[in-house]
Amino acid sequence: MFKVRVPASTANLGPGFDCMGIALSMYNTAEFEKIDSGFEIKILDNSSAYVPTDKTNLVYRAVDAVYSKVGKKPDGIRVSIYSDIPVTRGLGSSSSGIVMGLVGANRLLDNPLSVEELLFLGCEIERHPDNVTPALLGGFTVSFMERERVIYSRSEISSDLRFAALIPDFYLQTRRSRGFLPRVVTLRNACYNVAHASMLSIALTTANEKLLYSCFRDKLHQRYRFPYIKSGEYIIRSARRFGAYGGYISGAGPTIMSVVSKDNKEFEYNMNELIKTNLKNWRLVMLDADNTGAVIL
Repeated sequence: MFKVRVPASTANLGPGFDCMGIALSMYNTAEFEKIDSGFEIKILDNSSAYVPTDKTNLVYRAVDAVYSKVGKKPDGIRVSIYSDIPVTRGLGSSSSGIVMGLVGANRLLDNPLSVEELLFLGCEIERHPDNVTPALLGGFTVSFMERERVIYSRSEISSDLRFAALIPDFYLQTRRSRGFLPRVVTLRNACYNVAHASMLSIALTTANEKLLYSCFRDKLHQRYRFPYIKSGEYIIRSARRFGAYGGYISGAGPTIMSVVSKDNKEFEYNMNELIKTNLKNWRLVMLDADNTGAVIL
């Protein structure tokens, strides 16, 4: 018996659409144990109302992908899952499930697959790598899929930065959120995002405060998603007023993420006061970057 712990992740980061992500200090955990036969999934928290326990479960799909890769069928396995990462809120809950399954199955089989092979299997299931890569590897990652592999870069995030997650009591499914996006973008907007995403990579890995204030803007996806996230833009403006470097829609939303200096002692108080008066269906969770990624406990 062993446990696999996987961090939450925040993706896109504004301009880094479908390629940038950061692992965060919020976790899902899965306990793997061998049983006589069959494959059992138990959900140990209230996400059982939303998460299936049959073969459509992402943990099951990931376990099956690893076993299929080595020519075996999964059998005699029980997985008990406890989730702290809220479902369908833009914090990588689906990717955490996939990574738990990949790492757990690989361990059950005595680790026949490399990290790169696991990463590719995970991205095949999720269809893009922006959440899977940081969930598996930790830190700040930039990644994309090319042929039969995932090309990625990983860097550690300074402990001087904190991540303020404003999480609402409503959800926004990724598939629906992607449906809001245009099929064609202008050259000017594409160039704008390339410049801001490139600078954001430098700002995050160097914790350059001056650069961070300018890097989170985007012209490819957020303007089309904000109309479906009530108070989203207001939260970002308020966070900037309270001293945040910037804010963005986390993943497909609806969580709004702000990046804050750890020395900004007033931010949490000010944001919670705002929630009490104007944002009563939102809650604030202050997080750190997770530079470790998935671990076996």
